[in-house]
Amino acid sequence: MSNIVQSRTSLVPTTLGEAMEFSKVLSQSAMIPRDYQGKPANVLVAVQWGMELGLAPMQALQNIAVINGKPSVYGDALLAMVRADTRCRGVKERIEGKGDERVAICTISRIHIDGEIEEIERTFSVNDAKQARLWGKQGPWSQYTERMMQHRARGNAIRDAFPDVIKGLITAEEAQDFPSDAQKPVNAVQPPKLSELGQKVQNALDAVKNEENGDA
Repeated sequence: MSNIVQSRTSLVPTTLGEAMEFSKVLSQSAMIPRDYQGKPANVLVAVQWGMELGLAPMQALQNIAVINGKPSVYGDALLAMVRADTRCRGVKERIEGKGDERVAICTISRIHIDGEIEEIERTFSVNDAKQARLWGKQGPWSQYTERMMQHRARGNAIRDAFPDVIKGLITAEEAQDFPSDAQKPVNAVQPPKLSELGQKVQNALDAVKNEENGDA
């Protein structure tokens, strides 16, 4: 008997077996991001991440990106998660200055248990982009400069204001700026990769499949 529950907005698996079957079906669809197509293990891990973040399965697949083998969340989705939290008392974003003096500013207000409202403000300037060797970089940094600066300021503010909401994830826009594993020193310490987690889930999927074939 199926344990997949249909909420008002989406189908949500309630057991590991249902989640594995659910992920297998989704991975065969051409309507999900290419990184997840044909990879049920990665789909399952993304759906699990989404559940921890409060995202429905399809929201998770659309907003959780696998970059250099690690999960991250698009900045607009992180902002939506923060705005939806009852402790958020407002998010303000702006660009000040002109030319090389431009600075992206993000201010987040959060209310604490004692009723105090704290304002967390973080910035990201043209000078910051130059120091990080992002200025003039081919791609979004050349095409949508202010938008990328905005995402950097937003990501910094969200991480400091609501780390409990985003579970330690960073914005996909920031993750795209990190060097790939092939560009990192061989002796660099690497954090756990999504693919490693996915491999464990894939092993579980294979075990279930073999068991089903044995029973057939």
